[in-house]
Amino acid sequence: MERKNSWISDFLIPVGYTVLVYAIWEGIGFFVSFVVGKMTGNWTESLNNTYVVMLLQEISVFLIMYVLFHKKVDFVRDEKSSVSLLSAFAILIFPLIQIGDDLMAIFYGKRVFSLFSGKGIQFFVICCIACLSIGLMEEFVWRGIILNGFLSAWKDKRKGIYFAVLISSLCFGLCHYMNLLAGQDFLSTTKQVISAVCMGVFLSALYLQTNHLVFPVLVHGLCDFSNFLMNEILGWDYSVWKYDDILQWILAGGYLLTGMYFVCRYIKNQQEKDGETFE
Repeated sequence: MERKNSWISDFLIPVGYTVLVYAIWEGIGFFVSFVVGKMTGNWTESLNNTYVVMLLQEISVFLIMYVLFHKKVDFVRDEKSSVSLLSAFAILIFPLIQIGDDLMAIFYGKRVFSLFSGKGIQFFVICCIACLSIGLMEEFVWRGIILNGFLSAWKDKRKGIYFAVLISSLCFGLCHYMNLLAGQDFLSTTKQVISAVCMGVFLSALYLQTNHLVFPVLVHGLCDFSNFLMNEILGWDYSVWKYDDILQWILAGGYLLTGMYFVCRYIKNQQEKDGETFE
């Protein structure tokens, strides 16, 4: 009975911590959005200014979260990266396919404005910086704080690292149901949730393999960037390649399988280095 109660507390404490972190993050986000909205007035009537406002919000939230939680985050883990050039290519192939698919849609779709015009170049730069700030904020929270929280609680337990990756990624995906509040339909949101869970596993593996938070930040930010860039240049109203839905599910599956493979590699390397000392 004592061991069972210990397992329950070991599970409930990190899950409760995750809920608390997420609640604090959302609360700060709503507060910052309100303040920045008041300060910038009707800036969002301009496309570029919309993304400037997004940048201000993300950076402001990041700074507050950093002050509160930076001691809990390992930006650079105390381990040497085990990624070879071949492994790096294998890890990055699916993000490159996703970004390439977005870019192909831009060049073959009916554009609202040209990427190579003055407006297009300005938007390219602003959108890129804003999306990297999204990557920074979300990776700081989900991989930096939450995944590390689960790892701290479970890494010495049998299959604890697997559970840390899977549960933190599941939470990452489920939080996208917040988009329902913005008017997104349930089916589209559910697809987004499933894709985000798979992407979360991938980003967790990338963090564990490289031991640097900067890599998931860059991949996350650049994938968001290509998607926002595509949607804005095509006016959020366009026809996609008829097999695009299939490709998106292949990408989701690729992220999940690639992520789990590299998590397994990470665990195997840890076991070889430290010996199997799991409870």
